Amino acid sequence: MIPRPYFALGLVLALIATHLAVGVKSYEGGVRAEAARWQAEALKDAQEAAQEREALQQQLREREAKWVQQQQEAADAVAQVRVEYLPGKVIVKREIVREPVYSDSRCRVSSGMRDTLNRALAGRPVPGAAEVGTDTGRLPADA
Repeated sequence: MIPRPYFALGLVLALIATHLAVGVKSYEGGVRAEAARWQAEALKDAQEAAQEREALQQQLREREAKWVQQQQEAADAVAQVRVEYLPGKVIVKREIVREPVYSDSRCRVSSGMRDTLNRALAGRPVPGAAEVGTDTGRLPADA
């Protein structure tokens, strides 16, 4: 027969060992559960970041497409620009009305008219164009 103090000591040691084993197993299970939870959160965060990145890239693609469209519209508008030297046109009209050379049916061009036409056709500034127009420096509406 085993004496009672040894039996009690053995029982206490057995209980400690079993509780210790259960505690270690529980701790390992908790560690695994927390690691799985952290991994799930990290995966969820990575998916959200990927979705946000894709949304930003989509917005950038839309802005770039809009920018390209606006560039094309601007290029089309520039291509349709028509340059006219209206001051020269106004000077020619004024000379035709003022000069008696143009009153008969024959076509004669004065030297001043020839210079004005040549400068306008060459795309150079026409002398006297600054004095044409109203007091505000603008061309008249019928020019």
